[in-house]
Amino acid sequence: MELAIETKLYNRYVFKQKIDRIYFADAFCQNLIPSKKELEKAFKSSLDNGLQFTLNTPYVTNSGIKKILDNVEFLSKHTDFFEVVFNDWGIFYEIKKRFPKINLILGRLLTKQRTDPNAFPIIANQQKYDYIAQKYPKKLPKTMYTHFQGSVINDKLFQTYLVKNKIQRVELEYLLWKMKIQLRYKIKASVYYPYAHITTTRNCGLLNMTYSKCNKMCNDTIIKYDDKNMYSPYFAIGNTVYYKITDISKLNEYNNTIDRLVFNDFEAYLKFNSLP
Repeated sequence: MELAIETKLYNRYVFKQKIDRIYFADAFCQNLIPSKKELEKAFKSSLDNGLQFTLNTPYVTNSGIKKILDNVEFLSKHTDFFEVVFNDWGIFYEIKKRFPKINLILGRLLTKQRTDPNAFPIIANQQKYDYIAQKYPKKLPKTMYTHFQGSVINDKLFQTYLVKNKIQRVELEYLLWKMKIQLRYKIKASVYYPYAHITTTRNCGLLNMTYSKCNKMCNDTIIKYDDKNMYSPYFAIGNTVYYKITDISKLNEYNNTIDRLVFNDFEAYLKFNSLP
């Protein structure tokens, strides 16, 4: 299992860890696209420490596209051996057209998983008795659970498209329920830990609450929302809502497809021992 750490900001301690790869930058907000100076520092540190390099990219507007292409151009002047995770088909198109040698990875927004952990009691028919309505909620067919296990990546036609365009890796969230992953054509998958994305928006919650311009406070702020009736709490980080995974002991069940574990929290990596 390849180990990687995702970091939005440069942190020299991250680059000195016993890992295989660095994921640099944010995958969900174009306000966090790194400057060339930040990117150069991160890329140089990865080379100095013998780490492979992956550039994260979010969904973007036209101004975001230009910043990303400038960053990819900078990296491509030094090497072709790096990866770009794309969460926007426009970014995929532009990079493929201008930098055909770059390894492209299908990002988490485009693998289209159903990830909300609070859906679990519903799809597993484990909902509690409704004392207001004085009845149990209506049960769902078993096919609903099956539907939530999979994603668009299981579609044979979609996989053919990925391979045709030289995309041989997809990014996934680790679901609270058993996943159904059916990858063919030598396509491999990465999974993130401990934060798994649920939903994202251009309207950053922190900016809405503070009525301010973006000052990247999301790099230091996590808002937790919990309630006694929730199966799992939500964590808002900037413009994206996550849930937190506490157990990946069954990750080895997917060894034939998932071969990369990406830590998106440095403290979680430091507490990590190994997979069972």
